[in-house]
Order: sequence, then C-alpha cells, then structure tokens
Amino acid sequence: VAQDTTVQVESERLRNSLLAAISHDLRTPLAALVGIADALIRTQQADGREAELARSMREAALRMSSQVNNLLDMARLQSGHVPLRREWLPLEEALGSALRALEGTLDARRVRASLPADLPLLHVDAALFERVLCNLLENAVKYTPPGTPIDIAARVEGARVRVMVDDQGPGLPRHREEAIFQMFERGRKEGAIAGVGLGLAICRAIVEAHGGRIRGESRPAGGARFILDLPLE
Repeated sequence: VAQDTTVQVESERLRNSLLAAISHDLRTPLAALVGIADALIRTQQADGREAELARSMREAALRMSSQVNNLLDMARLQSGHVPLRREWLPLEEALGSALRALEGTLDARRVRASLPADLPLLHVDAALFERVLCNLLENAVKYTPPGTPIDIAARVEGARVRVMVDDQGPGLPRHREEAIFQMFERGRKEGAIAGVGLGLAICRAIVEAHGGRIRGESRPAGGARFILDLPLE
C-alpha cells in the first residue's frame, strides 16, 4: 500500500511538472500568433477575406492560449506553489470584473444578479476568485441555449457566504455531479463544444485553497446550479 501510494504521488507530481513545462513553453508562440493576427487585421492591404482569416486565427490562438493558461494554473494549484494574495472584496466588485473580462464571450447573455445590500466582504485572492466566476459563467454559456439568462445569487448561511450560479440548460449528467470537477472531465463528451475539462477543476482547487467548497446539482425546474461556499472571517 505504501509503495502504491508513493508511485501515485510521484506520478501526480511528474504530471504536474510536465503540464507546467509544456504550458510555459507554449505561451510565447501563442502570444506571438495573436500579435501577428492583430498586425494582419490592422494592415491596410488586407482585403475582406484576409482580414476574416486573420480574425479566425486570432480567435483560435486566444482559445488555445486560454487552455494553456488553464493547464499552467492547474499544475501550480495542485503543486501548492500559488500563494494567496487575500484582500477584502465585495462580491459585486468581483462579479463586475468577471463580466468585463467576458464581454466578448457572454454572447449577449443577460446575467441577472441578486445580491443583498448587507452581504459581508469576502477575504479572497481577487484574481483567483475572478477566475472562478469567469469559469462558471463560461461553463454556463457553453452548455445552455443561446439567449437564455444566467442568474447569480448570494446569501449568508451561518458562518459562510453561499454564492449560486444558475443556468437554464440541460442540467448536469446524472450521477456525474462530482466527476465533472475532476481534471479533463467534461459534462457532455459529445458535440463540438470547445474545452478540455479543466474549468471546474480549477474552480474547485481555488475554492478549496480558500477553505471553501463547491458542488453542482441539477435544478428541479431545469438547468444546472453551482453552489460555492466560502467561510466568513
């Protein structure tokens, strides 16, 4: 048992090191591709067809860059090498930052927030907590019909703040509500939905690093709900 445990730990460590190395090495050429695409779009000699190809290249490079950043973040979080830079932050400020970061991704979705005026401040790492909200919102956009709203609510429950993100999609796969938080697991394996299954795993790693919990469930009225509990300090 001890030997098996040691092998498992070393395998996990090797995988994280490999992910970090690959992700780090891919960031520079991907950034160069985005820059080249921007230059092609701005050039006056580009006709409509060339400009469209440049925009497509830029979007593909940005998507790949996002996946690479997710891999790098996941490797760092699992290795415990990400120090938390905590600060006191209103939830509405973190949500506003996430919405601004996703302006081109939300696809004209309405995000309806119901946040009480007396909600306490959160003691969190602002950048990491914004990543959690961005990943949950992106996940809702991927798996719900166009034009459906996304609802965000929060309330105090005992010694914790509970944040809920609701969508109006098909809900979570039955009996896989916990599995979707594992690395490289996806809610729907079929179809052409982009992603490698890291968004929710990163959410869980960040939330647990803050001493909180996150889980998902299907709502009785339809759609999925992700519940995020953070301790009050």
